[in-house]
Amino acid sequence: MHQEWSLQGVWQCLPDKENILENGIENKIVYAPETHPWQEIIVPSHWQKAGFEQHQGAMWYRKKFLAPNKQENVGYHLHFGGVDYFSEVWLNGVYLGAHEGDFDPFTFSVTGFLRFGTENELIVKVMSVVDKKPERKEIAKGGLYHWDCLPVRQEGLSDCPEVPSAASAHYPNPLVNPGGIWKDVALIAKPIVHIGRLRITPHLRDEYTKANVYVDIEIHNETGQEQDIELRVELTPYNFPKEGREDISQVSSAFLRPGILNHTTRLTVQNPALWWSWDLGNPHLYTAIVEMKIDGTVIDSSSEVFGIREITRDKKWQFRLNGERIFIKGNNYLSDQFLSLMTASQYEQDIQMMLDAYMNMTRLFAHAEKPDFYRLCDEKGIMIFQDLPFQWGYRSDGEFITRAANVARRYVEMLYNHPSIVLWCCHSESRLHDYNKLDNVLMETVKSIDVTRPIHKNSVLIDQGELPAFFATWEEFAKYVPNHLSVNWVGWYWGKITDAEFYNPMFITEYGTQSLPDEESLKKFIVEEKLWPLDMETWRMRGFQNNIYAKMMGDYPTTLGELVERTQEYQVQFYKEHTEALRRKKYNNVNGIMQFHFVNTWPAIDWAIVDYYRRPKKAYYAVVHAFAPLQLSFAGHVERLKDVLRITMEAWIVNDYRHELEGHEISYRLLALDNTVIEERAVLAPLIAPDSSRCFDQAILDLPLTEDVYRIEGELRDKGGNIIARNTKILFPRINVAEVETAAHVNAGL
Repeated sequence: MHQEWSLQGVWQCLPDKENILENGIENKIVYAPETHPWQEIIVPSHWQKAGFEQHQGAMWYRKKFLAPNKQENVGYHLHFGGVDYFSEVWLNGVYLGAHEGDFDPFTFSVTGFLRFGTENELIVKVMSVVDKKPERKEIAKGGLYHWDCLPVRQEGLSDCPEVPSAASAHYPNPLVNPGGIWKDVALIAKPIVHIGRLRITPHLRDEYTKANVYVDIEIHNETGQEQDIELRVELTPYNFPKEGREDISQVSSAFLRPGILNHTTRLTVQNPALWWSWDLGNPHLYTAIVEMKIDGTVIDSSSEVFGIREITRDKKWQFRLNGERIFIKGNNYLSDQFLSLMTASQYEQDIQMMLDAYMNMTRLFAHAEKPDFYRLCDEKGIMIFQDLPFQWGYRSDGEFITRAANVARRYVEMLYNHPSIVLWCCHSESRLHDYNKLDNVLMETVKSIDVTRPIHKNSVLIDQGELPAFFATWEEFAKYVPNHLSVNWVGWYWGKITDAEFYNPMFITEYGTQSLPDEESLKKFIVEEKLWPLDMETWRMRGFQNNIYAKMMGDYPTTLGELVERTQEYQVQFYKEHTEALRRKKYNNVNGIMQFHFVNTWPAIDWAIVDYYRRPKKAYYAVVHAFAPLQLSFAGHVERLKDVLRITMEAWIVNDYRHELEGHEISYRLLALDNTVIEERAVLAPLIAPDSSRCFDQAILDLPLTEDVYRIEGELRDKGGNIIARNTKILFPRINVAEVETAAHVNAGL
């Protein structure tokens, strides 16, 4: 019913850095293209990865192609899978239109402009620039463009990364903005009455034993006349057996006026197979198949994969999936600044590493990935915390806000059918001027489209209930922010790793520290003379925060290998201490933790636990251990009293499984620095409740006043005596709560 002619391959291009080639009434680049010196480029690609690495500005694309012979009752459409960022299109000299946004496909009807059976000429102008005022950006690309995990120009920080003005040398000024025709281009023939977008909304009822599935069908009638149509909608299993399940289908009729019509069909599914995250069950998926007939003949069909599930989030950020509460263990993810480089197999590798680390959620940091990523999360059962493409500051005037709302609408509509997406977040770390204006419009835009998912305003602020709609003064905002941050940089931007026990947040959207990749990876992207002794300007451009390093880890060692080891071990200690402490507080206010971040988006030195070449750092394995579904961990401290050294020890078990465990035993011991055993203990854990965190033993020991640092090591055995978990814990001197450095102490803000 649909025919497609790919226009991918070798095109011609012409860089236009100053955007001057279109000037003048005649627009010779469109109407006399042979007068210009065109070069070759491959489409799809980002031009920075196709021979134009340093180019920013306008790029003109040109493609000659042979059109097919014209068919009756068929419309012809020019399809672009994705163009980054602004684009304008001409076909055979006719201006077709413009598009903003790197993320979504768009089409133009070209039936009246094609030269059938002969050569046609397509001209595309693409604009991708670096903002002159990045603290008030005009480009809605979020983490794919402006982020301190991307190439930036920035001097060393002394405290937090939130610097309000790009005039400051400490502000992370962006250096690269990807540009180009980075997805497929095709000429598509469709019936002149055809199906457009399908939007599928399941509503679960009667304690999850029944689902009403609403299928919204967009229908295009390009005949110029009224049409009577018949629609048949069928729901079939996508990834599970159909045997024993009733057929689910419905036939309805509709009367079409010329233009675009939206038609809704409701189907009822008895005892639906629900979509679950991998740790709660199977991610069952259905296919909705829509057939359209005119006069008894099928003239078009379309299908969409979806899942039936319900997601809720309460005021304390406790998530429930199909009524089952779930503790979130996740990450922040952006696969590559140049998404054109990503393949399905690379996504499979990344997602498998997430699954191997027991992660049930990924936050897509202020961007959208390629469709393969969402398909795999749907199929594998990984939930998605989906940011909209807004990061840091924007030009919050009416013109930009109107554009941004349009971007947000198309963004949500594009991703709407994916059951893996369980939350929309409107803005990552927005500034006060955006918070009061832009973010409110983004919130209302998303709410008008999707009432089935939680919607959050600002990624790093969390309150019990909805965030305030505005702050009347900067002082009010500055006072509010440190006490409501959902980021946990304790041991990096403020505080110490050993302060971990003092934090009790409802939900953490980011926590982590920087570390170096291994030497083999470093040598791939830093030349030897800049690598060691380290060239600070080169390292900072790659993301290294040298001032924070010096504050937390002291002087530099004498070799590169020692520096790699020191930073990676520090990152290991951070994730061990924080993750174990937070998981012990599971549902005791803490309802989820998202490590920052999973993989380098370019060859960099930053917070990732997997480097750009997909080589895991030591911290990846620390997270694997800390996120294990059944975990033994220890808490405690050393307190120097007048006559004795008082040691407090606690043995905890965290169980993420949905079933109880019986007959287990904890054995653990206290050791001095020289490995002398001070105390040995064994305690039964006769019943470990499902989905729980519990302290099974506490001990207080008074020792002579000697050393201050001790450690615990221990094992968890099942009823057969098999060791199923191990762990250790360094006990440090007890800290006075009043002495703990917090975000407020360092004036952390937005």
